[in-house]
Amino acid sequence: MKPQEMGYPGLSILIPAAGASDRLGRPKQLVEYRGVTLIQRTVDKAFAIGPGEIIVVTGCQANAVQQAVQQTGVCWVLHPNWSEGMGTSIAAGAARVSPQATGLMVLFCDQWRVGKEDLKSLIKIWESEPDRIVCARAEGRNMPPVIFPSRYFKQLQALNGRRGAHALLTDHASRITSVSLKNAAFDLDTMKDLADLKSHEL
Repeated sequence: MKPQEMGYPGLSILIPAAGASDRLGRPKQLVEYRGVTLIQRTVDKAFAIGPGEIIVVTGCQANAVQQAVQQTGVCWVLHPNWSEGMGTSIAAGAARVSPQATGLMVLFCDQWRVGKEDLKSLIKIWESEPDRIVCARAEGRNMPPVIFPSRYFKQLQALNGRRGAHALLTDHASRITSVSLKNAAFDLDTMKDLADLKSHEL
């Protein structure tokens, strides 16, 4: 898919939305927050910053995930081996990135407090340091969202179930520029996390 000539035409966004979320008991991408599914909210944020292309990788309940998204113009990637782990889903999406893309943001549905302004702050740094990995930092750790320059695309395509994108952050620690994003620390993995999310709906 050719990046659109708008916003950040060289930046593609990859949204992994294939997992079953075993610890939560249901796919987190279909959890609703303030009446909107997390997959829809994440796609909304991606469109709001005007990326070149938006790639969503599906697997578990793929039809339901795709039907939950209202926008057209999304590149859907059905990953049949989604149960083998997050790394394989990222690899499947990275394999579909436009050859014109100069960067790839990996954006997760469960980081529900990350907003478009947070994403723009990452992009601003990436634009000034396009050869470096740019990621969020919270609670003393580097974490998603993360932007990988095109030089890392082949490594992303080689990820597997045991080796996810975090491994690249470890391998290339000296090539990372981190941005303090407190909102990145909030995710959704357990029932306690779900209770925290629901408490913010009030």
